[in-house]
Amino acid sequence: MTAAAVVTVPLLDETPEPPPRDRIRVLKRHLIDALRTLRGARHPHRLIQKTSPVPEGFTATVLEAACATCQGFCCKGGGDHAYIDERTMARVRRDHPGHDTRAIINLYLDRVAPSSYRGSCLFHGAEGCTLDRRLRAELCNAYYCNGLRVFLNQSPQPRQVRIVASRGGKERRSSVMTTVGHDKMCEPTGEMP
Repeated sequence: MTAAAVVTVPLLDETPEPPPRDRIRVLKRHLIDALRTLRGARHPHRLIQKTSPVPEGFTATVLEAACATCQGFCCKGGGDHAYIDERTMARVRRDHPGHDTRAIINLYLDRVAPSSYRGSCLFHGAEGCTLDRRLRAELCNAYYCNGLRVFLNQSPQPRQVRIVASRGGKERRSSVMTTVGHDKMCEPTGEMP
């Protein structure tokens, strides 16, 4: 059996905690400002960005395992704004035509993670992002760390992959994932020697 390709990603080694109320107030103000900017746009429909495709098959499995093993180091930049701007709001308005401003703001406030990582995005909970893809900023849907970009650009993609997340001398590993047949499904194959 050939050795699994190793995909290296950063490691977030923090403990989730309930977010302080002042951070939620900052988020609400940010959402209001983004909606206000959208309202002032001359051609709001032009602000809507093309949505990144949802990964499928073995690629999706590897990406999900990588994010779970890393635990969302890239989410740290989302802070109290989650990269949401008028472009995100233009898409959300399009997708929820019956929602007024208050309802749109509540779509977000209702999804703030009950426990999030200190200093990270307010939607970054212990189980990952609490926003579905349609509510996220497109940057969040399209972003891949360096290790994942290397994996995505490999041709052909490896048939076996293990994720290794590390930072500051700490490390976390996934099980080895293997494609099965031509349908690109995968299954864990146990520990890599």
